[in-house]
Amino acid sequence: MVEDLTQQQEVEHIMSAEGGSVIVDFWSPTCGPCKRMAPDFEAVAKEFGDDPIRFVKINTADESHLSQPFHIRAVPTLLFIHNGEILDVRVGAMGGPDLVKKAKWLLKKASGEGFFSGLFGKKKASGD
Repeated sequence: MVEDLTQQQEVEHIMSAEGGSVIVDFWSPTCGPCKRMAPDFEAVAKEFGDDPIRFVKINTADESHLSQPFHIRAVPTLLFIHNGEILDVRVGAMGGPDLVKKAKWLLKKASGEGFFSGLFGKKKASGD
């Protein structure tokens, strides 16, 4: 489910240490790429409905006060956030397959998986 953020407190929560994993879509109703991306964003949010990740949208035309602190200059702009830390930013529309990849990437980051955790984290059984 995609949530529309309209309140400063909602943004403050996702930017806090308890904010969890969040993908934020800054968009505008006059933006063609935003309109084309919207169904993919909704579909991917539904696909990840059981996962600990939120999909939120901020309408930059109606809620410019929420986009200003992030210095959003173009839409769509996507932020990939975990516990208040912006881990990646993408400017421009993303299709469904790319959104799925980034959502999986964000969930891996949130769970501590990744290159360095593979090197320095728990060792996996080699099957010997």
